[in-house]
Amino acid sequence: MVREFIEGWDLVQVLGEGTFGEVKLLVSKVNGEACAMKEVDLDSVPEAEETVKKEICVHKLLKHKQVVQCYGSRCEGRKQFIFLEYCSGGELFDRIEPDTGMPEYQAQRFFIQLMCGMEYLHKKGVSHRDIKPENLLLDENDILKISDFGMATVFRHQGKERLLERRCGTMPYIAPEILVRSQYNAEPADIWSCGVVLVAMLTGELPWDKPTSDQKEYINWRDQNYSVDPWRKIDNLPLSLLRKVLMPLPSRRYKLDQVQNHIWVKKKFKDSELGSMNPSTSSVSQLSNSGKRACLSLSQPAGGDLDRDADKNQMDEQPPQDMFHGFTQPAQLDNLLCSTQGTTQSSQTPLQRLVKRMTRFWVTTDMETTEKELKTRLDTMNYHTKVVTPRIVTVSCTDRRGSQLVFKATLIEMDKKVLLDFRLSKGDGIEFKRRFTQIRKCMEHLIMKGPIMWSLAIHTDSLPGV
Repeated sequence: MVREFIEGWDLVQVLGEGTFGEVKLLVSKVNGEACAMKEVDLDSVPEAEETVKKEICVHKLLKHKQVVQCYGSRCEGRKQFIFLEYCSGGELFDRIEPDTGMPEYQAQRFFIQLMCGMEYLHKKGVSHRDIKPENLLLDENDILKISDFGMATVFRHQGKERLLERRCGTMPYIAPEILVRSQYNAEPADIWSCGVVLVAMLTGELPWDKPTSDQKEYINWRDQNYSVDPWRKIDNLPLSLLRKVLMPLPSRRYKLDQVQNHIWVKKKFKDSELGSMNPSTSSVSQLSNSGKRACLSLSQPAGGDLDRDADKNQMDEQPPQDMFHGFTQPAQLDNLLCSTQGTTQSSQTPLQRLVKRMTRFWVTTDMETTEKELKTRLDTMNYHTKVVTPRIVTVSCTDRRGSQLVFKATLIEMDKKVLLDFRLSKGDGIEFKRRFTQIRKCMEHLIMKGPIMWSLAIHTDSLPGV
């Protein structure tokens, strides 16, 4: 049914998946334009229909350079489709090196963009409630964009602000007051989550599993013990900001304008401190001989760790009645999608549209040998694996926090070369990258050395995951 529905478009790749459905990359057969399509099964869980309607309603209110654009939606039977801006840069977590993080100037740049996006959301009266690196995406120019509004809500309407009651979010990023109070203010809770993202960018690790008094790591922070990881990895200037942003009492926590005026946020880095903003050269950046990239973005519908119970006294705007009967934005090509951006890179092949990831590598072995070797290595490392779709190995385990971690290894073949592409399905992005690094090390003897160039004249049908 989906293939008939998107006639004129190629389903190139599954980009991500979450609680309610999948996000897929669509590329126009006519002009090469790309779009991310979030497909939601309204019968997947009892609250799916109500949640996705609210997500569409909130997301369509937002138009900002730091927010993934929602072009519109369409409902076919019990399937809801949401059409989103597609960014080739991937998720922010992919730029975070486990236990190391990223250069401070890069973390500052992304944090400033995140604050710009949060300022816009809060001025619109919208609270995201699930800020984390998995929900922060990058376009071709490494411009950060906030995505996944499945937990978002309107906390201010017509000048009247309300306290929130729903406990939601992802545990390591959630503000402490959400766990101990029956009601909480929206803005300080979002700012806290942004602070945890900054810690992850600067150190490559999360400061705690959850911000509660039974967590030794959180007690260390609350007691100002900065001599332990991850705090001893952070320079004094950004640490001084974090002391204000990760203030346990929300009434004493820095407000957004105070964050933006902090000396570290305004710091100008010297030329000697700056390096290339591009990620290190690897097969992830070898998707095009010409160096071109798609300038669009994906949204991963990753659910949070907490129950999705409904807020009381909802003040959210109701969606227009026609929103769920068809695509409401200016459309072309069978009214499916609108023009995604001003510049169309029609010369790009479907492979060049794949999202840029650091979690992939080329191997010297053929398809069958590679899959066999991969499964052997994963078994040795005590991962649970299964193959439902040919050439896609689903890997699952429990991470260090005791939470479920699921990712997929896709084998893509072209010109007799095999690319192993790993993507996160469920769980913490930094932990996923840590596991990927271990797997890559185990398969190092098979990894192709040096830059890879190849003909990109391939058919979409050769790409798995559709």
